[in-house]
Amino acid sequence: MKHLIYIPLVVFTLFSCKAKKGDKAPETLPKDIALKPENNYSQQLDRERLAVLVKEIDSLAGSEICTDAAEWRSSPIGAKPCGGPSSYIAYPIKMEDEILAKIKEFTAQQDAFNKKYQLMSDCAMVPPPAGIQCENGKAVLVKSDVEVVQ
Repeated sequence: MKHLIYIPLVVFTLFSCKAKKGDKAPETLPKDIALKPENNYSQQLDRERLAVLVKEIDSLAGSEICTDAAEWRSSPIGAKPCGGPSSYIAYPIKMEDEILAKIKEFTAQQDAFNKKYQLMSDCAMVPPPAGIQCENGKAVLVKSDVEVVQ
């Protein structure tokens, strides 16, 4: 009599453990490849697009020889996940329109990349340069002596 109480429990357990299919049913799979979840491959492709764009910007800025620092300006470039620029770049004033358009495009794409992949950073502020110097024909940013306090 003691063991009779276990019989309904065992029967209930056996019927509740129905075998599950190993494959997903076709109706639960995405119909379009665009609906496929993000993966590391798409992140790598986005990262490569950013790298190509920043190389274009560096190439444009480096195409001019620096002989007079007054003919150069600096601009913030990129976007840190916490906000603010990721760095600064020197560019010749005579190419300002072309370079600033590319810098704006790169910064917007990096900001979208950070949001899309939910990236984090150290949230440290990158101070603007104190100026620009010409060294061996290249424009070099002069670091600011001001320490950024958070």
